[in-house]
Amino acid sequence: MGSVSVDMHRAEKYGLADAKAHLSDLVATVERTGEACIIMRYGRPAACIAPVPEERAVPAKRAKGLLAPYADDSKRALEKSAFEQMMVEKHGEVA
Repeated sequence: MGSVSVDMHRAEKYGLADAKAHLSDLVATVERTGEACIIMRYGRPAACIAPVPEERAVPAKRAKGLLAPYADDSKRALEKSAFEQMMVEKHGEVA
Protein backbone atom coordinates (compact mmCIF):
# COMPACT_ATOMS: atom_id res chain seq x y z
CA MET A 1 0.00 0.00 0.00
CA GLY A 2 1.35 3.41 -0.92
CA SER A 3 1.66 6.51 1.18
CA VAL A 4 -0.76 9.42 1.19
CA SER A 5 0.37 13.04 1.06
CA VAL A 6 -1.74 15.54 3.04
CA ASP A 7 -1.41 19.33 3.01
CA MET A 8 -1.64 19.96 6.77
CA HIS A 9 -2.24 23.70 6.35
CA ARG A 10 -5.08 23.33 3.87
CA ALA A 11 -6.85 20.31 5.41
CA GLU A 12 -9.93 20.84 7.56
CA LYS A 13 -9.26 20.21 11.25
CA TYR A 14 -11.72 18.68 13.73
CA GLY A 15 -11.49 18.03 17.44
CA LEU A 16 -11.66 14.41 18.55
CA ALA A 17 -15.08 14.73 20.22
CA ASP A 18 -16.50 16.53 17.18
CA ALA A 19 -15.06 13.91 14.82
CA LYS A 20 -16.52 11.11 16.94
CA ALA A 21 -19.96 12.72 16.95
CA HIS A 22 -19.96 13.33 13.18
CA LEU A 23 -17.72 10.56 11.82
CA SER A 24 -20.11 9.42 9.09
CA ASP A 25 -20.48 13.03 7.88
CA LEU A 26 -16.69 13.48 7.86
CA VAL A 27 -16.16 10.31 5.85
CA ALA A 28 -18.86 11.32 3.37
CA THR A 29 -17.28 14.77 2.96
CA VAL A 30 -13.81 13.31 2.42
CA GLU A 31 -15.20 10.82 -0.09
CA ARG A 32 -17.17 13.52 -1.94
CA THR A 33 -14.49 16.24 -2.02
CA GLY A 34 -11.38 14.08 -2.23
CA GLU A 35 -9.77 16.27 0.46
CA ALA A 36 -8.33 14.81 3.67
CA CYS A 37 -9.26 16.05 7.13
CA ILE A 38 -7.16 16.07 10.29
CA ILE A 39 -8.44 14.93 13.69
CA MET A 40 -6.88 16.91 16.54
CA ARG A 41 -6.26 15.58 20.04
CA TYR A 42 -5.23 18.01 22.77
CA GLY A 43 -4.67 20.64 20.08
CA ARG A 44 -2.21 18.51 18.07
CA PRO A 45 -2.78 16.48 14.89
CA ALA A 46 -3.48 12.88 15.90
CA ALA A 47 -5.08 11.21 12.89
CA CYS A 48 -6.08 11.80 9.32
CA ILE A 49 -9.09 10.70 7.28
CA ALA A 50 -7.96 10.56 3.67
CA PRO A 51 -9.80 9.45 0.53
CA VAL A 52 -8.87 6.14 -1.07
CA PRO A 53 -7.20 6.74 -4.45
CA GLU A 54 -9.65 5.93 -7.25
CA GLU A 55 -7.47 3.15 -8.69
CA ARG A 56 -7.69 1.30 -5.34
CA ALA A 57 -11.33 2.04 -4.57
CA VAL A 58 -13.82 -0.80 -4.88
CA PRO A 59 -16.91 0.13 -6.90
CA ALA A 60 -20.06 0.30 -4.78
CA LYS A 61 -22.65 -2.41 -5.27
CA ARG A 62 -26.27 -2.45 -4.27
CA ALA A 63 -25.75 -4.97 -1.46
CA LYS A 64 -22.60 -5.86 0.46
CA GLY A 65 -21.42 -8.53 2.82
CA LEU A 66 -24.02 -11.02 3.98
CA LEU A 67 -26.77 -9.33 1.94
CA ALA A 68 -25.02 -9.78 -1.43
CA PRO A 69 -26.59 -13.23 -2.16
CA TYR A 70 -30.06 -11.63 -1.86
CA ALA A 71 -29.33 -8.77 -4.25
CA ASP A 72 -31.27 -10.07 -7.24
CA ASP A 73 -35.06 -9.81 -7.53
CA SER A 74 -35.78 -13.55 -7.74
CA LYS A 75 -34.00 -14.26 -4.43
CA ARG A 76 -35.73 -11.33 -2.72
CA ALA A 77 -39.10 -12.64 -3.95
CA LEU A 78 -38.31 -16.09 -2.49
CA GLU A 79 -37.35 -14.48 0.83
CA LYS A 80 -40.54 -12.41 0.91
CA SER A 81 -42.63 -15.47 0.14
CA ALA A 82 -40.95 -17.49 2.91
CA PHE A 83 -41.49 -14.62 5.36
CA GLU A 84 -45.17 -14.35 4.46
CA GLN A 85 -45.64 -18.11 4.89
CA MET A 86 -44.08 -18.00 8.36
CA MET A 87 -46.31 -15.06 9.35
CA VAL A 88 -49.41 -16.97 8.25
CA GLU A 89 -48.30 -20.04 10.22
CA LYS A 90 -47.54 -17.98 13.32
CA HIS A 91 -50.33 -15.38 13.27
CA GLY A 92 -52.84 -16.65 10.77
CA GLU A 93 -52.42 -13.62 8.49
CA VAL A 94 -49.87 -11.87 6.29
CA ALA A 95 -48.09 -8.86 7.79
